[in-house]
Amino acid sequence: MASDPVDVGRELGVEHERYAFSPRYNVPPGSALPIVLDSVGDTGEIVRRLEAAGWGLVPGWAKDLKIGFRAFNARSETVAEKPMFRSAFVRRRCVIPVNGYYEWAVEAGEKTPWLMHGDGWLFLAGLYEFVKCEALGVPESDPRVADGWYVSTTILTMPSHGHLESVHDRMPVVLDRSGLDRWCELTETKADALGVLDSVLRDVDVDRVERYRVSKAVGNVRNDGPELVEPVES
Repeated sequence: MASDPVDVGRELGVEHERYAFSPRYNVPPGSALPIVLDSVGDTGEIVRRLEAAGWGLVPGWAKDLKIGFRAFNARSETVAEKPMFRSAFVRRRCVIPVNGYYEWAVEAGEKTPWLMHGDGWLFLAGLYEFVKCEALGVPESDPRVADGWYVSTTILTMPSHGHLESVHDRMPVVLDRSGLDRWCELTETKADALGVLDSVLRDVDVDRVERYRVSKAVGNVRNDGPELVEPVES
């Protein structure tokens, strides 16, 4: 998250922004991520919003924030059925814009981190939820809280293919510009949501994702600086 998503938000037609940017190079689950979503405005029109959300989905029925730490990813194969995700899948889909993401590969018996990146931004398919902040014991000053609601998100994953298979067997669902609009569409039924999912999965293009090795220092979340995204030799 080295670049301000407000800039790309203007290109995506964002009308409402609520995200305080600070550059970060090592973002663990629990951190505030930017999400782009469509919602119905006060007069019934569709409004595109840029919001802050905690990374790790906390469903509406949860009473403990910690549940999100095991829900930072959602499998596309089971997202429509899992109680943790199925409600958000139908009605609360979002997109997480990032500059890149890290993945660890096992090479010659040793774990090696890679940085996956795009040409400026990668748009990752996600889900979001919101719970009253007092129900979770979260103060209203928390950057992940909006109007008294704690907002959370998860990133959708799929089986890797193409050149990404050699790094890891899973990858985020990466959207192109038209896929971003489709994923944010408001739906009311599981069947409609599954139709959207099938559409975006068909259009995932791994050639839009580039990669290079980076320092193992990224494995410690206390390390957070631009040196973490510098390429290293094998």
